[in-house]
Amino acid sequence: MNKLIPILVVVIIILGIIAFLEFDKFQQNTSLTKSTNIYALFPGRNHSFNIVANYSGNYADALVIVNSSTNATLMASPFLWNIGYALGNVNMTFNNNYLHVAINLSQINKISLNVVDGYPGLMYGQELWWPFEYRTAQLQSLYLPMIVSHLSNFYSILNYSVYLINGSIDDFSYDIWLSQNPNITSLQYGDFEIMIWMYWTENLSHVPYFIYVGNMTIPTLINGKIQNLSWEVYVLPRTGSANGWTGVYFLSPLKERKAEFGVPIAYILKNMGQFIENAGMNIYNPNTYYLDAIQVGMEFSDNHGTAIMGYYLYSWRIWILS
Repeated sequence: MNKLIPILVVVIIILGIIAFLEFDKFQQNTSLTKSTNIYALFPGRNHSFNIVANYSGNYADALVIVNSSTNATLMASPFLWNIGYALGNVNMTFNNNYLHVAINLSQINKISLNVVDGYPGLMYGQELWWPFEYRTAQLQSLYLPMIVSHLSNFYSILNYSVYLINGSIDDFSYDIWLSQNPNITSLQYGDFEIMIWMYWTENLSHVPYFIYVGNMTIPTLINGKIQNLSWEVYVLPRTGSANGWTGVYFLSPLKERKAEFGVPIAYILKNMGQFIENAGMNIYNPNTYYLDAIQVGMEFSDNHGTAIMGYYLYSWRIWILS
């Protein structure tokens, strides 16, 4: 019997460690629901309607979506910014339960080669530049523009799925805009575009001018559970020209085609300075930059002139952490 006592002690210690780890996971995964204010940005209280866009000039049209529980609004745009000519259309169908973006285009003639065709999606916040040129009605606890360091910690959570028939989905993502002057009407060097890619296929390591600057560990909400994931980070010092804005790209290691996917946007913005410095740039300061707007959408490209694909967005929620 005395010989069994040390074995029993070891077993009890091991079981205790396992129980502690599981309890810690439970606390981590339930902490959001215990200490958050939850706001639904989408779906809203609209009647069903469509936005149909083609190459002929109405690609930048945007409509307001009024939310039922918060009275915040979103802007919607098919945003076919790089298509000079095409047959077919992009149809954004809104109903009470979801948004369906259906891309059905052929004979696409791009304005600029080697970049995406467009980014159909939604915008929350203030963008006084093309195409939105608008400020949405907003939550009191996330009233943009706001200095980054003043942001409450919050998760932005999307329930979505993407599908592909022909062409390529470059990314399903957030497109987030930062500036030092929230009243600007055009973007230039000194402004930042932050893209957070939840699903992606484009390999930035092979794209000229993109600089890999390391991996950021981000507590990511996937289907109800928080996982500490290691996201690749790339910086594009200047977009398009010597005076172009700076792009910072966060690439999820999971590449989820269908998920409830949450990211702590304020956490990312407050902690990305070192990664920008790794690209040889020392211009970012969360105490002087404003978060202007958050977009959600899908960058897509055609296959020899044809693009048939789309996505469903079932919900967009903001969880403010207390």
